[in-house]
Amino acid sequence: MMKQQKIAHFLTHQVAEDIYDEENVLIWIDWREAEEDLIDYFNEQLPMSDRIDCEIIEIDKPRGVDITLSLKEKKLTIPFADDVTDRDSAIRAMQEMIAPHYQIRWFIESLGGDTLAFVLLPTAQWNELERQFGERKVHYYFHVITKDSTMFQMDFDEVSALIEARERELPNI
Repeated sequence: MMKQQKIAHFLTHQVAEDIYDEENVLIWIDWREAEEDLIDYFNEQLPMSDRIDCEIIEIDKPRGVDITLSLKEKKLTIPFADDVTDRDSAIRAMQEMIAPHYQIRWFIESLGGDTLAFVLLPTAQWNELERQFGERKVHYYFHVITKDSTMFQMDFDEVSALIEARERELPNI
């Protein structure tokens, strides 16, 4: 079964365990992962021609490095804070690099842990899932990564509030 079909099966039956253990569906990222490693995890699911080059450059700032992503003529230095690198910025930058042909989405059922799950699909496949199941349902389970997305840097109160909001919304899905 293809990745899109496995996600469609999940959206039909809404049993998270159905895709938790499926190979090549979810990309699991721990909050301690090195940013260049998560770039590799996403690259593993892209065709060779669409893989992002990742260059690490030592710099004289407290964070110690810049990470530059490139694909063909497109180049982007991940906009980290001066003092630290972070997974949220790296994931948002990766999304920016692969758009509009692909989308990374956060499998929100992984919320609450220190390891979060993501899915990378061609945009056309996400569009088909939204047509088949409705945009609201797909977005409820698979959050679109935007330039403002916060995933790993949420504090306890933000996580709790999001979990509660999702519980209130679930009957309408």
